[in-house]
Amino acid sequence: MTAPTDVVVRAELLDCVQANLALLADRAHGAGRHLALGARLRFAPVPGPDGLPTVERTLDEHLLDARRLLGLAVAGTWRAATSADLLRGHDLVYVVADAFHLPWVPYHGHEHMDHSFLVEAGPTGFVVHDAYHNDTEWGSARPDRRELSAAELSAALPDGARVFRLDPVDPPAGVRPRQDHAGPEVVDAYVRAYREHPDRVAGLRRLTLETWLLARSRRLHAACHEEPAVFEEHVRRWEALAEQTYLAYRRVARGRAEPPGVLPRLADLLAADRVVFDGLRREVAAVVARVLGVDPVEVLRGEPFPGFPSFSSFRVVDIVERLESALGVEFDAEDLVPEHLHRLDDLCRLVSRSSGGPE
Repeated sequence: MTAPTDVVVRAELLDCVQANLALLADRAHGAGRHLALGARLRFAPVPGPDGLPTVERTLDEHLLDARRLLGLAVAGTWRAATSADLLRGHDLVYVVADAFHLPWVPYHGHEHMDHSFLVEAGPTGFVVHDAYHNDTEWGSARPDRRELSAAELSAALPDGARVFRLDPVDPPAGVRPRQDHAGPEVVDAYVRAYREHPDRVAGLRRLTLETWLLARSRRLHAACHEEPAVFEEHVRRWEALAEQTYLAYRRVARGRAEPPGVLPRLADLLAADRVVFDGLRREVAAVVARVLGVDPVEVLRGEPFPGFPSFSSFRVVDIVERLESALGVEFDAEDLVPEHLHRLDDLCRLVSRSSGGPE
């Protein structure tokens, strides 16, 4: 496979392992193939660093996704101690090494973590391609192509690297968005672990990465749908949570009080995933749209109902009664207050709770 110099991917949706799998997938199978990485929305935490659960996927899991979703199969893998052992006669290889030593990423000299890139032979040494896109406390990473000498690339691999030859295979047909939601008890245990972790700096530092991964995966999943805009409000809330978590971490790291609200908001958004992505949101939006006489897509964008010219207190009564009839639920009397009835996602939470689902 030749280097993907003419390929542009939605790297702002991807993590640092996915980004360069995406380059190879679109080069092999056409523009947009990489979005299939978001087809399955997961929340399946496993034990992670510092005794905390994590949603971060392993390299092997990412490579399995590449085979199942992208049509890229591992045809060979080896360890390279220096640049001389990277290519082994191949035109292009996928490499994973420690970002701490890679001079083109902001983690250089700051953070130890797996980071992927592509390598091919260059006119005076090697050419490195890296599609990663992110903003960090040490600067920004943007898609990059650079030439390095053999000595420069070897210096970036003091601990060696895992190298993969990935070959195109027939991509799976009909990859469609689907969700794999954990039950409320899993969500509760995940949030509780971060709430009760005794080292608040370590816990919030890890939670910053967790919320970043969760937010990116939800925007990537939304991009797999025919109308990604209908999930925009929910995705923005995830991104706002990631920002809020990072702020909380930085304040605690400087010895200040931990801001409240991060963990309750995390629990709310994990519960809302099921409502937003599993179709209930569309059902509720359809009822609201009929009452207000507007296109359901307008409601799905999340605009507060008072923003529609047809809205009034009488329409709120119609919405409540039609939802109870259409969905077979009965709202609790104490929930029937304006702050619960003027926004789509608030209504969805009421419907979910009234039907015995997560709030």
